[in-house]
Amino acid sequence: MTGMSGSLRAGVMTFLLPIALAVVGCSRAGDDATVRLALQTEPTTLDPAYSVDFSSGRIASLVHSNLVAFDPDARVVPDLALSWEILDGGRRYVFHLGRARFSQGRSVTASDVVYSVRRLLDPETVSPRWWLLKPLRGAAAYHGGASWDGEAVQAVDDSTVVMRLEYPVAHFLGLLAMPAAGIVCREEVERLGKGYGRAPCGSGPWMLSSWREGDEVLLVPNPGYSGPRTALAGLSFRVIPEQMTQIAEFEVGSLDVLEVPRAELEHWRAAGSPLLWKEELRVVYIGFNTVKPPFSDPRVRRALNMAVDVEKIIAHVLFGAGTRSRGVVPPSLRFSPEPAERYPYDPAGAKALLAEAGYPNGFSMEIWQRENPEAGRVLESVQGYLADVGVTAKLVTREWGAFKEAIDRGTPDAFFLDWLADYPDAENFLAPLFSSSNIGGGGNRTGYRNVRVDSLLDAAAACMDAAKRWELYRTAEAIVYGDAPWLFLWFPEKYEVVSPRLTGYRIPLIFNGQRFLDVGV
Repeated sequence: MTGMSGSLRAGVMTFLLPIALAVVGCSRAGDDATVRLALQTEPTTLDPAYSVDFSSGRIASLVHSNLVAFDPDARVVPDLALSWEILDGGRRYVFHLGRARFSQGRSVTASDVVYSVRRLLDPETVSPRWWLLKPLRGAAAYHGGASWDGEAVQAVDDSTVVMRLEYPVAHFLGLLAMPAAGIVCREEVERLGKGYGRAPCGSGPWMLSSWREGDEVLLVPNPGYSGPRTALAGLSFRVIPEQMTQIAEFEVGSLDVLEVPRAELEHWRAAGSPLLWKEELRVVYIGFNTVKPPFSDPRVRRALNMAVDVEKIIAHVLFGAGTRSRGVVPPSLRFSPEPAERYPYDPAGAKALLAEAGYPNGFSMEIWQRENPEAGRVLESVQGYLADVGVTAKLVTREWGAFKEAIDRGTPDAFFLDWLADYPDAENFLAPLFSSSNIGGGGNRTGYRNVRVDSLLDAAAACMDAAKRWELYRTAEAIVYGDAPWLFLWFPEKYEVVSPRLTGYRIPLIFNGQRFLDVGV
């Protein structure tokens, strides 16, 4: 799954739900212990090294164990490693493995961890997620063609793995819990080659039973899994791209979990349906080209923030399914409140700032977006607010490839985008988006540069003291918020409705944090 998703949900519907069905939530699958779920897109592969999209990463994480995993609250918990020590100031990790078996029956050993790590970093693997393990000693050099450093990852014995890092990385355990760091079975990878992605062999709680292309991926419990046993018979992931079809399938009991489209929230609430709620680890924003006048002037950027009533857009376009952002770090990853309000809705104040910056009559600009109906509605609202302060905004729509290429090059005046977490850490919302080392395709598409912010982010990444680390991030975020490289919009919220026959289900904070081990029917 890409960290920079650049996408909002396609298509907000106006399909009205039959109230009786919404309340009853009838299920014709009540006597079946298989949980039925929906995917909007089919997985491209279940090979961890190539699982970059949401569907692939979600299922690959169910089939493969990692050294550590995420729970539904995005906390790092034991997986293959039952315990670990962090030594040498964060430069050495020692993992102690429990007993586990791959789905083909062989025991998992420390050498499998070494193989999986080296495979991910190997330039011949060509994994787009190799950077997750870049902190390992010599990893970047090896990926670039140098010899493998045998001390970077070592199997001390069958149940002990030592990892050595180039430098301390406070969020390293979170990186190890991502799908790409899943532990694979060497024999099966070498036997199947590129076909491994269609017939994976992991030691996770689930194993692949069948995969009907364009229809369904069915998982069943892995008898070799070392963790808690599930009482479920299986997990069925049906490929259903259209939200209206998903709703219809849920109504007749063919799905157990439904993500409720924003436009339908009031209908479900009116029906009395109990809705599960969870904020997403995602931030939505309009980025300004900070190297291009007039957006190189922070007064202009601050004025545009004051010109837009974001709260009203959330209420009327998002139907309340979002929280206005005063910063970039989602609330669930924070250890203190957001920065103090700097940009209340104030058209008069915005005009005064524009005049102070030399634009008393406003100016013209372009805001680029990818093809998406909801994005269009959001930007039409923004366009109207900007017109009220004399700024004429032309909306430019491009397909994703052309859009991404343009914003990576720094072509547009401004662009509408979102950022979805790769891993649940404040670092993932600050360093990629605002470090000058990531300008362009690395995530910092506004061209933002601030030497003080760079210094704070570098210090925080290496700080192993959680309280001190957060203080560094908090300070960096406050500076970014004041510099206003974005028009700060919102943190989206997700709503789901669950079949009455399901127990123990929780929406995970991170996409691969729900393994369905506590879920029953």
